[in-house]
Amino acid sequence: MLAFPSPWHLDEVLGLLEEAEARNLTDRGSDEDLARWTRIDAPPGEKVSDGVPGYAFGPRKRGGKAPMRDFAGPRPVAGRDSTEFERTPQLAVLSTVRDGPEDWLSAGQAMERVLLLATLEGLSSSFATQALEWGDLRWPLRDPVSGTGHPQIVLRLGYGPTGPATPRRPVADVLDIQP
Repeated sequence: MLAFPSPWHLDEVLGLLEEAEARNLTDRGSDEDLARWTRIDAPPGEKVSDGVPGYAFGPRKRGGKAPMRDFAGPRPVAGRDSTEFERTPQLAVLSTVRDGPEDWLSAGQAMERVLLLATLEGLSSSFATQALEWGDLRWPLRDPVSGTGHPQIVLRLGYGPTGPATPRRPVADVLDIQP
């Protein structure tokens, strides 16, 4: 199920995402996890085998209600600016009927289709999954009209500038094709 939160539900979802981001910024475990898969000191063009390089973090959010994960966390990033973001972001919540491995796979396949279609239509997309990482914040993300579903992914969709390209691992490192 792909739901676009109504204005009153959008405020609830944004509040949950904001609460999750605040928790992430003060939770030592979250900060340590973030440090493991981000590379603040990686200069543009440098080969980084894993993780998101600092030059791809984007600006810090200033104003607006757009849910933004700050990949730097509390760590400073040289030369990083801040910018205004939209006051009313367009979010989509992808949910499944059940919450098991098959459902997670189905959600990933559905997300792939949504992202490809959004790209074909000229939209930018980003993940806003912070609230999914906290058990007590995940359940209220569901569609309040139907009251059903297990939220799996929250996407932010809209028109925005193209960000810098990030390094990719060679296909042979991540895919093993057997004849």
